[in-house]
Amino acid sequence: MTQQSSNSLAERVLRNAHGDCVTLLNYGARLTGIELQLPEGPRNVICGYKDNMGYLTDPYFMGVIAGRTCNRIAGARFKLDGIDYPLDANEGNNHLHGGANGFHSRYWSIDEAAPEDTVRFLLESADGDQGYPGALEASVTYSWTNERELVIHVEAETDRPTHVNMTNHAYFNLAAGDDDVLGHRLHVASQQILQIDEELLPTGDFLDITDSELDLRRSVALRDVIESQYPLVVRTGGIDFNYILGESGVHAELESPYGDLCLRMITTCPGLQVYGGQKLGLPFAPYRGMCLEPQHFPDSPNQSNFPSTLLIPGERYSQTTSYHFIADRWQLLT
Repeated sequence: MTQQSSNSLAERVLRNAHGDCVTLLNYGARLTGIELQLPEGPRNVICGYKDNMGYLTDPYFMGVIAGRTCNRIAGARFKLDGIDYPLDANEGNNHLHGGANGFHSRYWSIDEAAPEDTVRFLLESADGDQGYPGALEASVTYSWTNERELVIHVEAETDRPTHVNMTNHAYFNLAAGDDDVLGHRLHVASQQILQIDEELLPTGDFLDITDSELDLRRSVALRDVIESQYPLVVRTGGIDFNYILGESGVHAELESPYGDLCLRMITTCPGLQVYGGQKLGLPFAPYRGMCLEPQHFPDSPNQSNFPSTLLIPGERYSQTTSYHFIADRWQLLT
């Protein structure tokens, strides 16, 4: 395997037969752009910085691979084999997206031996990194097909028991121009979310949302959810919830306000964090993009009834997610 290691920004572009481009950056193993060649012209469906230098000071986790564990860990600590492991507390008293110097703020190596339709990033995380035990070898592979399907495959191995839960944190906006995402329609194949407290931490309970404003099994405009008076939406100031997914089928669909473009998502992960982008600030604006983050449940190391994120030596952490963009009206009906 030939690797290119660098402490400077390196960009890679994947192109398919239609001329559609996926743009990636080694800093944070980021997804920074998806430009689709549509009948009315090219359309970028990823919210990001105009200049790659902006990602060096980005506070919004734009397009990153978040890890070792994405989302939140309560009290920035967990106990493993009777040992207490304090983590980097970078959101109040809690641990968010792997810590202040998590995977999002690292220069990943690039595997130069990857196929033409693929970019593979590699990262070595030392024992004690951000408080986690074990030396970890992580990788993320992006593949782009002629069918406009972006497949993201994350893997990791460790030399000591540790916790791993990685996700991509891209902000999608399927509309042309600088519109917000409030007119997008969202479908999520789930009737339960994780109940959360005031700090957006899971309580350990599953909340049935059948027939509520958060029930997205029937496609709903994001604006209708945001403007509802559902107590959790009011308390959260928008949508930022982890939906519990089934094992098969299309797990989520996001449709542009005009109905001319659809994003279908399928994942091997048990949960999907849906974040509306309400906390985006300059140089962006609230709701300029929204995240569909497949992952294990937040705070899993401290919740015994959640699917385990524990990785032990000899095992491989492996999760795959596909984002399929459909602009053909006949396909949109099937």
